[in-house]
Amino acid sequence: MATRPSKEKDTSRKSETKTLDLLELDDLLLSKDGEPKHDLKLEDPRRRLVHQGSLQCSSKRKEYRVFLLDHALIVTKPKVVDGRERLRMIDHPIPVQLLQVSSEQTRKTVFGCIPLGETCYQLRFSSLGKRFNKGKALTMLCLTAEAANTWTEAVNAQRDANRQSTESNVLKLGQDMLEGNGEIRVNCAALYDNDQIIAYGTDDGVYFQPQSGRPRKAIDLTGVRHIEVLEDLSLLVVLAERSAFTFPLDALDQFDRMNRMSRISRGLVSFLRAGRCLGRTMVCTAKTSRYSSTVKALEQREPEPESTLLVNRKLKTSLLDSGNKLKVFKEFYLGMELYSIHFLKTKLCAAGATGFEVIDLETLETQVLLDPADNALSFVRQYKYPRPLCVYRIKNEFLVCYREFAFFVNKSGWKSEKDVVIHWEGTPTSCALHYPYIAAFSPNFVEIRHVDDGSLVQLIHESNVQCLYTESSPLRTSIGNTTSQVASKTNSTLVSSAGKVMFLTPSPS
Repeated sequence: MATRPSKEKDTSRKSETKTLDLLELDDLLLSKDGEPKHDLKLEDPRRRLVHQGSLQCSSKRKEYRVFLLDHALIVTKPKVVDGRERLRMIDHPIPVQLLQVSSEQTRKTVFGCIPLGETCYQLRFSSLGKRFNKGKALTMLCLTAEAANTWTEAVNAQRDANRQSTESNVLKLGQDMLEGNGEIRVNCAALYDNDQIIAYGTDDGVYFQPQSGRPRKAIDLTGVRHIEVLEDLSLLVVLAERSAFTFPLDALDQFDRMNRMSRISRGLVSFLRAGRCLGRTMVCTAKTSRYSSTVKALEQREPEPESTLLVNRKLKTSLLDSGNKLKVFKEFYLGMELYSIHFLKTKLCAAGATGFEVIDLETLETQVLLDPADNALSFVRQYKYPRPLCVYRIKNEFLVCYREFAFFVNKSGWKSEKDVVIHWEGTPTSCALHYPYIAAFSPNFVEIRHVDDGSLVQLIHESNVQCLYTESSPLRTSIGNTTSQVASKTNSTLVSSAGKVMFLTPSPS
């Protein structure tokens, strides 16, 4: 059996026996080939090196140096560079709050299959996120039970301490708004009246709840999947069983509300969104398939002049209260499957299978948001089908969020000079901006990042977590040098998790 050169053995043994401090570790670390250096903030005075040691990779029979910091676990491989031993990271760091570890007794093997007599202990490191080791566990070997126990105890203690600590928390989840109100399974939600009233969409209809009161059923409707509140038109827009309806907000009771219901879609509707564009309130309904989508932009229908109304009072009342307050403003076709629509000042931004497209509603001309001539955006094209989520305007740039990553572009669609690329630990289905932080919602946790440098600030662990409601038109949120509208609105994000509904709000400073 071939052996490693003796010089390499000596170098490896030397690295095993030397205990490093944070400054030495920072000096020796190298990133994985082809990747930028990870900013572990080792110079931060709050940083601590909790545990370190040499472990053997069971599949490759190589020695690795593993370091447990107060905020992350890193696995490195000794490597000589220019005559000096360095430590190259073999993969992305695992945030401690996502770190999992387990151990079991086993026997050493030759070539992974021929057992030897020597007993050892397997350590399995894994992450609840997707970045480390492509989402799979990494198995390492310890020679003694004591060493394995030390690792598992150190990891578990640090993870529990981090989860319980609130020192670095910038956002928090409030109390369950549905506590003590029976079983209400919420599919979607909206806020109105200065966020004081919540509208819930459920499998059996729509419920209204004042923040200080109990929910009551407002509309009896099957399979509600999305709702929008148009306060300036006093309308509630509801998507149920792939049809779109409007209901008056000022209805006296459920019977009155159902009697004044209006259907605004003749065909099937995949999703709808409401917002403001061209100085008017609009509702966009989309019918989408795998390769194409049709979008209708609806605007307020101008009321008929009093002179044209019939004198008959009964019929006059019927016309006024019909609820049919919307008409088609523009209709257009897109050659892609559409996921969502966002509103700019004079244009729409459509997120679909081929990326983001901007539509001029006056001319119906379209253009891609990201300029294909920009080589700095080549990392986006490395993914076969990156899934676009949303876009936020921050100062004079745009934060473009995909399920895989987020980054800044300028008004011309070129990558910003601000060298910030956020690679999500999870697989977010939606985002919410709480400037200067952005929250990304994955099924089992919410990761909160600082938009200025992309650093991971906080993780909130919740099962089946979902963002029910946030600012309906993120593109209209322009964060300047003054205090932002989003930052000043404390209850603008509503979250569901395991049957609970909670507000996501800034933590007390």
